[in-house]
Amino acid sequence: MNNSVTTNHRSGNNMDSDMKGYIVTGLLALCLLLGLAGQFGSTWLVEETGEDDAVTIISTGLRTSDTEMECNEKNDTAVAECEDFNTDNRQDAKDIDYMEYDDGVISKDLDGAYDACIKDMENAGLITDEACEDLSDDISAGTWGGIILWMGSLSCLACIMMFILPKFEVDLEVLPDNVDMGMSWAGGILTGLAVLAWYVLLPSGDASAGMSVWLTISGSVMGVGAAAVMTFVAEDES
Repeated sequence: MNNSVTTNHRSGNNMDSDMKGYIVTGLLALCLLLGLAGQFGSTWLVEETGEDDAVTIISTGLRTSDTEMECNEKNDTAVAECEDFNTDNRQDAKDIDYMEYDDGVISKDLDGAYDACIKDMENAGLITDEACEDLSDDISAGTWGGIILWMGSLSCLACIMMFILPKFEVDLEVLPDNVDMGMSWAGGILTGLAVLAWYVLLPSGDASAGMSVWLTISGSVMGVGAAAVMTFVAEDES
């Protein structure tokens, strides 16, 4: 009788196998989606300059930088600044390959901007240029952050497929033991490491972390949570 009580108590601490799979898959799916949102997001860094009535907002992603100006419509001087900003940038976008203008937002490809900066520096006879160096650091940060983030997203996707494919009677017995557990840990940890690598490689500046950073960090938490459930929550075998 004592043995029966002990067995039931242990069973009560376990989780149904299907329920565990659904929870892990859901958390990994969130990690994947939030990681992709970060990968293609344009607000890893956000910097605002200017006065209250005419504020220039620069949002930098892993590969591009967007600039727009917000102006107080009740202030004629601010409105004039916005009109000049839009007129100048609309014309620049027509003349410069790495720039695009769309509804008040000027987008710059960081690689193209860096190449143009180097060319201008060489034409001016300069050896170094701080602006070019900062662009180079931005590109390095975005490149490494993006690569590691892709690795994390692919790990999440692979682990999700390991849960889904057996439902369609696909035999995965050839895979090594616990490979799904390893991939789940890799998905969450790599997603977090992408943010860390990006941050470490950034040049110094006044910009602050934007929404894309927090989405990616949230994805990392979801991925680590999935791995923790898979590793530490036992399945009910009854």
